[in-house]
Amino acid sequence: MTVAVIYQQRIVQFQEAIRKEKRLTSTLAWCRLAAFLVALAGVVLFFRNGWESAWLMLSAIGLGAFVFFLVRYSKSQQRLQLYNTLLDLNEKEKKLVTTGQSGFDNGNEFVNDQHDFSSDLDVFGPSSIYQHINRTGTLSGKQELAVALRQPLQDTAAITATQEALKVLAPELEFRQLLTANALLAKEEESDRREIYAWLNMPIQFLNNRVVKVAIWASPLLVAGAIVVNILTGHFYPLLVLIMINWLLLGASQKKIMSQYVLMAHKERILDKFSVLLQLIRKGSFGASRLLLQQQETAQEADVALRQLSRVSGAFDQRLNLLVGVVLNSLMLYDFHCILRLERWKLKHRQHITQWFDVVTRLEVWNSLATYAYNHPEFTWPAPQPEGRVMEAVALGHPLIPASDCVKNDGAIGEKDSFLIITGSNMSGKSTFLRSVGTNLLLAMCGAPVCAERMRFTPMRLMTSMRIKDSIASHTSYFQAELLRLQHIILQLKAGERVFILLDEILKGTNSEDKLSGSRSLIEHFLQYNCLGMIATHDLELGHLESSYPGQIRNYCFESTIQDDHLYFDYRIREGIARNKNATFLMKQMDII
Repeated sequence: MTVAVIYQQRIVQFQEAIRKEKRLTSTLAWCRLAAFLVALAGVVLFFRNGWESAWLMLSAIGLGAFVFFLVRYSKSQQRLQLYNTLLDLNEKEKKLVTTGQSGFDNGNEFVNDQHDFSSDLDVFGPSSIYQHINRTGTLSGKQELAVALRQPLQDTAAITATQEALKVLAPELEFRQLLTANALLAKEEESDRREIYAWLNMPIQFLNNRVVKVAIWASPLLVAGAIVVNILTGHFYPLLVLIMINWLLLGASQKKIMSQYVLMAHKERILDKFSVLLQLIRKGSFGASRLLLQQQETAQEADVALRQLSRVSGAFDQRLNLLVGVVLNSLMLYDFHCILRLERWKLKHRQHITQWFDVVTRLEVWNSLATYAYNHPEFTWPAPQPEGRVMEAVALGHPLIPASDCVKNDGAIGEKDSFLIITGSNMSGKSTFLRSVGTNLLLAMCGAPVCAERMRFTPMRLMTSMRIKDSIASHTSYFQAELLRLQHIILQLKAGERVFILLDEILKGTNSEDKLSGSRSLIEHFLQYNCLGMIATHDLELGHLESSYPGQIRNYCFESTIQDDHLYFDYRIREGIARNKNATFLMKQMDII
């Protein structure tokens, strides 16, 4: 069964679930209304029929039924929201695997032309690697996935462990989609974690305050006694005095209460969803994956603790309710009860909450990469090599090009050579090949499968110079920007970094003779360092370096042919230097000359 068929089946499944849940929600809404009317009728009949207690019993039954149906309705609404999110997720997945068009967030805010490789390899932005991989729902997960793609793993043990985790997660479709859907429903905002961490770092202000600890228990007892006195004697002064004392106590602490409230207000949603995510992780079936089992161990009891914090946060939010804020504060110092519960929680769990949030973030990143692996069963898991320098692939293609259009090539560097010079005419496939190599190497270092039949590689720092842009704002010309990029690469090599370099038609901003001389000197300079590299160029003269540096430099090319007044490309890489040219032919075909 193909991935597309599986997604279509799930679409039908969730469409039916939504229809059933909508019917249930409608029924519960009517039942809730009926229960409310029964409770209201009981009150009205109680006053109309001589205050008979039977009518109060009817009202109590109606009120109980109303609460029951209200809770059921709320849970039904939550399920409906989850089903709608899962339906949307599967529709996007089906569109992606059938058309290659991704409807997921593209990470456009992470685009950075100054980064070592992300702009040249289309890592972020529309139709990017990030958009095809991203299944994160929380803001922190989204940011962590961007970090994973900008700073791929360099340790072979870490890459192997990540591969093991992804292999376990990939077939767990139900788990993965529930993780994504609940993360999306968390609707995390940029301020959420920052404010929670700020609250955690605040000192304990009330838990050790004896006056507050005595007052929260003494006040309700004294108020109850004052109410009894009022009923028996008609004197309301004791009750009034106690209420005034309560408000004086609250007023004296209002600044400290508000300092915590502004940080923890409206956090019930995100805390509740994070508890659901941690519960999913805690109950997940993770086989023998060391990384996943570590996260599962960290998540033990985390979901219960976060749900407790969610409830306290929700209860604290109720202080804005007129009934709670005025009546309960007047009678029992409601704010103090909430604050003390918050501080007890903080004292017990403060040192763990960051780790719990990080578990969710890591699982979102691995979930995204595992979904990518699931959607591409034809891709293979590359073999990381801890020693030496090598990048070798059989039938390597670009992962974003549909399989029907993707021409795959073998490629190897490191065993017999350190630098490949790739020549070819315009549009023959040089740049696409370089991007295929770079993109697959990036995916491999992230622990993901690659678009190849077989691949082995050594983790290296990936650096490119392919789409250099000038900048009017920073007064940087194209040529200067390119030189700065090349300087940056050299500085990393001098620092001892093991680097994989991809260059596409460098030094375009100077004359042909100077360009050839500079390119030749640059490649010779690279040979002194711990690096591998490929350069795509139209300068056929660079091919002469192979004879000057045998065993270090090798020539490859992409050719085009003209037959019957038509231009043909096979996009196949060959050994040697390109011989055919097509610029003049294309200009004539387009009536430019």
